[in-house]
Amino acid sequence: MLVFTACLLTLVSAAGADEAAESIWDRYIAHAYPTQTAIEVDGRLNEADWNSAEPLTGMTQFEPDEGLPGTESTEVRILYDAKHLYFGFTCYESEMDRIVANEMRRDARLHENDNVYIMLDTYNDRRSGFFFRVNPLGTRQDSAVTDNGDTRNENWNAVWEAQTSLDDDKWTAEIAIPFGQLRYKQNGAMVWGVNVGRGVRRKQEEASWIPLRQADGFSAHYQSSRLGQLQGIEGIATGPNVEFLPYALPGLTQAEDEDQTGAFEIGFDAKYGVTPNITADVTYNTDFAQVEADEEQVNLTRFSLFFPEKRPFFLEGAGLFDFGIPRTSFRRPPPLLLFYSRRIGLEEGDSIPLILGGKLSGKVGPYSAGVLNVTTDSAQVEDVGLVPRRNFTVLRAKRDVLAQSSVGFIAVNRQDDVSHNRAGGVDFLYRPTSSMDFRALWARTSDSVLNSQSDAAYLGGGWSNEDYRLEATYSDIEDDFEPAVGFVRRDNVRRLTGEARYTPRLKSFGLRRWWFGPEVDYTYDRDGKLLTRSFEVVSWFERASGGSFAFFGSDSTEYLDEEFEIRDGIMIPAGDYTSNGFSGGIGTEDGRAVGIDLRANVGEFFDGNR
Repeated sequence: MLVFTACLLTLVSAAGADEAAESIWDRYIAHAYPTQTAIEVDGRLNEADWNSAEPLTGMTQFEPDEGLPGTESTEVRILYDAKHLYFGFTCYESEMDRIVANEMRRDARLHENDNVYIMLDTYNDRRSGFFFRVNPLGTRQDSAVTDNGDTRNENWNAVWEAQTSLDDDKWTAEIAIPFGQLRYKQNGAMVWGVNVGRGVRRKQEEASWIPLRQADGFSAHYQSSRLGQLQGIEGIATGPNVEFLPYALPGLTQAEDEDQTGAFEIGFDAKYGVTPNITADVTYNTDFAQVEADEEQVNLTRFSLFFPEKRPFFLEGAGLFDFGIPRTSFRRPPPLLLFYSRRIGLEEGDSIPLILGGKLSGKVGPYSAGVLNVTTDSAQVEDVGLVPRRNFTVLRAKRDVLAQSSVGFIAVNRQDDVSHNRAGGVDFLYRPTSSMDFRALWARTSDSVLNSQSDAAYLGGGWSNEDYRLEATYSDIEDDFEPAVGFVRRDNVRRLTGEARYTPRLKSFGLRRWWFGPEVDYTYDRDGKLLTRSFEVVSWFERASGGSFAFFGSDSTEYLDEEFEIRDGIMIPAGDYTSNGFSGGIGTEDGRAVGIDLRANVGEFFDGNR
């Protein structure tokens, strides 16, 4: 737990530095200009209003040479009318034939292409925001951001427009974002947080209007604490924002040796902007067929897989309802979530009819709150039997404190005619600077069937600068901690994790950066018996021309108190297992027309080898 000691010793001076940093960002002021004529979003920026708007210029490199001016000139102009906020990017380019643009799928990895992006903090609270990115083909990517970029809902999809055009010496992007797709506090002359940036992929260059820090890594793009001010927006439309998505599903069913039967279903999803900062959502007889399918995963563990939520009704304000132990990386599942919306309307992979659901979420002043209520119908599910009709209720509230910190609580209830499962908890985030944070939570569940009450607690913290990163966590989850509307990877455990990274900038031998350091993970049952011990050393190199190569070494111990089936008919016996492994990989730049990605690992795996 050395990281906590180091962080506490620097707390007072760090908080003072953060206050000074905030005053620096306030000096960056961008102006949005009202339009005099209609804007046609065609990527051309040929309306007179674009010429009369003062551009933002002078972007500063984030990669590869932090603090130096961007090597390619960029101009950004901002307009608005009663319904839309417009951004016009003019990206001058010395080698137009070397632009990288090969993604046409929405929400693809556009940072691997030439691109421009926008970060908006519409509440101007330095905590949350909306992120938009566009490549030279006009492909769009968007995310809803909370907790200063620590949480990103990449399945959030707004309705907005983007068109691009290419000329001999530049490419331009014209973007229109409806105010109705954003959440903000309505007043006369609004001030929002804003940053804009550009990526030049052939140079592996990232530049932005507000300077970003390499020490913050990829998440620096999403940080709402380091934004300038967008001024000038006033007199925008205040009428109700309504979205209505109905469906009708006729069909015929005929089983073998049975008569043909007809089927006809109707339903809808609806969204209503009560105010610009409070949104109501309603779903009736939800249509699962319209939702994007989950990516297939192969599970070689005895723990449950984790899939992200993609149903539109649950995506509005999803970041607000997050309550749990943070995941250590985006490729690993969270250890604990007290509310996991996929527990509603899904049972063992089968869909359960949603009869009716409602949700109200938003922010007023320093308070964020959300309430959700859904009723599901009874259904027969294979391997489970009859699932009764159930009602789900969730109440979540958070209060902003200090510059970047918050406290909150959550209450969750699942109930049917004969049983109930309830969960509740409190959490806090203390972030004295953008380089340091501390998180903690306490939660309790009660179940009428198990006739039990169980608790969980968590404490974690991290610190980083340009060359070093430190993180440490401690969690304690009691036996039978079972939030029926949540996700718990493992209960009856005490877990300690730690991570240290040395991340110097190399700028030699064709390399840009080196990530090196250990990760440790010790998991015990609550009687003190070791269940899992893992030690891994990471050595990852980023090449100056793009792409990377990496080496990993690991040593682990796993105790199984009972056998489990890893695949159909393949059993892993109970016992202690110690294994060592080595893996490596190399990958070229994703933006190339032809790319290579090679991975290999060797070592022991339970009672066998891989």
